[in-house]
Amino acid sequence: MSTLEHNLKPGSRVLLIHPPVADTAEAEDLDMLTCVPPIGLLRVASHLRQRGCQVELLDCLAEARRVGRLRREARCAHRCGNWEEEGRRKPMHHFGLEPEELSRRLGVGPPADLVALGATFTWHLPGLREVVQACRSAWPATPVVVGGNAVSLCPEEAEGLEADGLVAGQLLDGAFLPTAIDLLPDRSTDFLQLVKGCPHRCSYCVTPRLHGGKVRARPPEEVFRELCAKQAAHATRCFVFYDDFILYRQERHLDPFLDLVAQERPGVVLEFALGFSAHLMTEALAARLRGAGVERVILALETTSEERGRRMHRPQHIAQFIRAVEILRAAGFRGPGLRAFYLIGLPDQTTREILQAILFLYHLGVTPSLTAYALTPGSEDMLRFGSRVADRGLEELAPGLWPFAHPGMRVRELDALYRYFHERFIPPERIAASRTEDPVVRQMQAILARRAHLPENW
Repeated sequence: MSTLEHNLKPGSRVLLIHPPVADTAEAEDLDMLTCVPPIGLLRVASHLRQRGCQVELLDCLAEARRVGRLRREARCAHRCGNWEEEGRRKPMHHFGLEPEELSRRLGVGPPADLVALGATFTWHLPGLREVVQACRSAWPATPVVVGGNAVSLCPEEAEGLEADGLVAGQLLDGAFLPTAIDLLPDRSTDFLQLVKGCPHRCSYCVTPRLHGGKVRARPPEEVFRELCAKQAAHATRCFVFYDDFILYRQERHLDPFLDLVAQERPGVVLEFALGFSAHLMTEALAARLRGAGVERVILALETTSEERGRRMHRPQHIAQFIRAVEILRAAGFRGPGLRAFYLIGLPDQTTREILQAILFLYHLGVTPSLTAYALTPGSEDMLRFGSRVADRGLEELAPGLWPFAHPGMRVRELDALYRYFHERFIPPERIAASRTEDPVVRQMQAILARRAHLPENW
């Protein structure tokens, strides 16, 4: 963090910017761009305040939606899907304040002593260069630094942003900083952190690299005190955990925290947004979640292929997933309150495999949360599959471009699957009785007729 803190003194004014991004139209249609505020920047704000700095936040995405429209013109079109066979390109839109708007917005006030930008997703990193230039245009003497996961994972590309400094690695390694939720207009939802890092090594995930292979956890009593303090200060009702592995040493951390919430009954709703590992779900944990007022549980399925799961180093099998669903349903989690993450657009994945998985989840009474597969620099998958996209830049690895579509799969099919079934439950009997000529539904009807969506028939 030395680059960020350089020459900052008590009273220094720092502007944190959640920058605009370039992405596909589907990213907005599925609410993937503004559903989560800039949590990392909000924790940076708390750290800077501890040093006596005055901190402001400009959220270029939320601000654009407030004053007009989030999606702007398409700047370019990138190759998508099975490019060699389809030859299709998909437009990449600008989302958020335009650089000119940003420069004008900055120009109406006194210059800050420092501007800091954050970039989470690697495919958004290249677009930050014009944000850096816009800040320099408005405040030529103010240094601009860029940090976030994307900088840590893509240092060479980050150098091309021409910022005054780059911040790689974790902020105050080992510390758990609260979010400065007062910087947001809506404080009904806040974000807590119990665990940093993950002990697993899933092939597509970069969490171990971002955390140096370490896993750390806070005392549960400390997390509960933070919850109570924020609830008292801001009347916050919903608290969300984005912990990568919330079940790390569960008996020492999550269990006591849930017990405190159940005992004290602060009247809050808890969300565990990154889900639970199915193989660790137990009747006792399900009861604790219910007792603490958790309304929705998400299980991490990712794939129904046992062979693919082994290659991805996934820690559970289908039988364990089914058992976890049975436990949660018995505890009262049903309908929209019981979901599962499932990856689509995986290398060599077929449309039939995806449809079988969706119908399998519907058979169990689980709502699919479809997640577009992203190849991330620094992951094991980048070593395995990176040669397939060696000629593509970071922006061309945006998951909405489906860079790993199977040779027999069309971009239109993947877009339709995402649009039809993401976080939507459709009873299998309704699909079977449909008289539509839609090819996707017809494929699903054939799978249902052969019972090919059940594990014993895979």
